[in-house]
Amino acid sequence: MIYERTILKAVLQSIDEYPITLITGARQVGKTTLVSYFEKNKDYKYLSFDDSDLLKEANENPKAFLKKYGYPLILDEVQYAKNIFFEIEHIVNDVKRLKGSKAANGMYILTGSQKFNLMKEVSESMSGRVGIIEMAPLSQVEIRKWDDRQFEIDNERMYELCDSRFLNDEDLYESIVRGFYPARWEVEGKPIKNYYSNYVKTYIDRDVFQLINIKDRQKFEDLLKVLASITGKDYIPDSIAKTLGISKNTVESWLSIAITGDIIRLLPPYFEDSMNKRIVKRKKVYFNDTGLACFLLGIDSSKSLKLSSFKGFMIETYIHNEIRKSFINNGINPEMFYYRDSNQNEIDLIIKMDGKLDLVECKAGKDYSINSVKGFKQLDSTAYEINGRCIICTTDEPYRIASGIYAFPIKCI
Repeated sequence: MIYERTILKAVLQSIDEYPITLITGARQVGKTTLVSYFEKNKDYKYLSFDDSDLLKEANENPKAFLKKYGYPLILDEVQYAKNIFFEIEHIVNDVKRLKGSKAANGMYILTGSQKFNLMKEVSESMSGRVGIIEMAPLSQVEIRKWDDRQFEIDNERMYELCDSRFLNDEDLYESIVRGFYPARWEVEGKPIKNYYSNYVKTYIDRDVFQLINIKDRQKFEDLLKVLASITGKDYIPDSIAKTLGISKNTVESWLSIAITGDIIRLLPPYFEDSMNKRIVKRKKVYFNDTGLACFLLGIDSSKSLKLSSFKGFMIETYIHNEIRKSFINNGINPEMFYYRDSNQNEIDLIIKMDGKLDLVECKAGKDYSINSVKGFKQLDSTAYEINGRCIICTTDEPYRIASGIYAFPIKCI
């Protein structure tokens, strides 16, 4: 089954506004399937640099390569053809000069799975000419064909979503373990066996080895396992280095590779000058796919997840991911943070957008009280308007915690 991807609307808008659209995201999130829409419906020619002959041709003479294939053109896995970026810039500049800016829009769609490296190439050669689209794995909303809008704490709307959506505990835990890469859902019956073991092997062989020279691939895989064990927790490089028997510098270097490949992300702490100075300033680690994290931890079923000590952190990771997907799938990039101070006051997720803050607690249980949201008070002195405050948890029905604060089921994301 092929799922309709919400982010297609953002790509369509980008090609109307920019000469070049760059779609980044982890390996196998569905970038190639997405751009096939433009090959089938918009007369784009599709080329992939997974083809070694095409890659050699592009790297040896990028000018002749681009002249040969013309435009509109889709170039898949463009991170392998580093010599092509400046030539694309020159062609776009010529079209803009001779035919006008509007005529240049939609000339090239590029895809790649090494985000930071691609950003470097883009910033150096395509600044102002490229629309950048970040693509995530499937969302629960896309899988279940729910209405896909950006997350917002609107109590009335969230009550309506509770009435129109169904997601029981078994569905939730099964999807967390299954993960959200399209290949895990686009087959009938049970998902592909050995998918994640093959994914990790391909990721290390194709992406990691291209970026750095790793002498011990098992050590890098061990790093991924350690990172999976701390999803939703503080990133402390010294502790990871000690666990793995490698240097702190190596940890930092390898972590940047995992971020570049969209395997993990780091969530920064929230801070304002007017607030308590005794704020924890470590970043937190989040895996971008719960299925991959579960695989690395040996969690292979919803039953084992329910019994696992990692259950709460996997649910928190899931909530973070689904909220984040709701924004990026609609072409929006809000600032996201967490808060914790030395008195252990904590807010799991702070979303800053349009001069307003949404405050979210992410919980694995069902029953909570005002004590569960005491961290919200720490932002009473914020310079920003508080749009909303809530708990997202595994409750079956929403309920009131305090004035204006409710606990909502996970299906409301």
